[in-house]
Amino acid sequence: MLEIAALIGLFSWGMNSDRLTWKHAGVILLLASLFGGLGGLIAGVDGIPLGVAMIFTIAFELMLQTLVFFVGFGIGRYRARKAGISNIEDTFG
Repeated sequence: MLEIAALIGLFSWGMNSDRLTWKHAGVILLLASLFGGLGGLIAGVDGIPLGVAMIFTIAFELMLQTLVFFVGFGIGRYRARKAGISNIEDTFG
């Protein structure tokens, strides 16, 4: 349930963001490390070392959360552009 809440939060945060900052990357990396590490502890199997399971779950969480954030960011930018508010310097600079 916490994972779903985090993904919904990242999606809505991406939709409401005007430009990309290091804060976005830091929060995504922090959440991926937290949920991926916990998932790696839960998914640890006898045949797979714990460190390998944690690395793969952190990588999966990082890809999933980055994808959700950028889909939300893209939808938000598209909606702003349709409304006539977009400016490329505001997005990346």
